Amino acid sequence: MIKRTIPLVLLASLLSLALAACSSSSETPTSTTQPSSPSPVPRAPAEEPVEGEAAGGGEQATGTEVFVSLQDPGGSGAYVFDADEFTFSVGDTITFVVESETEFHTFTVQDLDINVTALGGTTGEATVTLDTAGTFTLICVPHQGQGMVGTITVQ
Repeated sequence: MIKRTIPLVLLASLLSLALAACSSSSETPTSTTQPSSPSPVPRAPAEEPVEGEAAGGGEQATGTEVFVSLQDPGGSGAYVFDADEFTFSVGDTITFVVESETEFHTFTVQDLDINVTALGGTTGEATVTLDTAGTFTLICVPHQGQGMVGTITVQ
């Protein structure tokens, strides 16, 4: 019985050494590695802002941030933009940051090619350069009929 124990101990020792050598610090085990972050997407030049895209599509040109809350207050049936009237100057670059309270909403200005969507409890954003003067209608597509409208004036 002693004769069989020594070869098994020797075999176990060799196996342990082989495993230790295979997992040296120069190699990274694949089962515990974290995926590396993708390379950042370069920002769009200020002259060519990304218009009407929701957040999550990579980095975008940034402008003056304007925060808008898309609200559906506690089952009241009311749907509102907070704020719902905006005034800017021609040439302003604006980053609209919209946050949905509890439901799916949009921040849509068709004539300015702005369409930001946000699921309940999430935030979306779009950066635009306002190059056309006028007064434009802002709507939440699914809640326009319930009065979720506003205006953007560009002077």
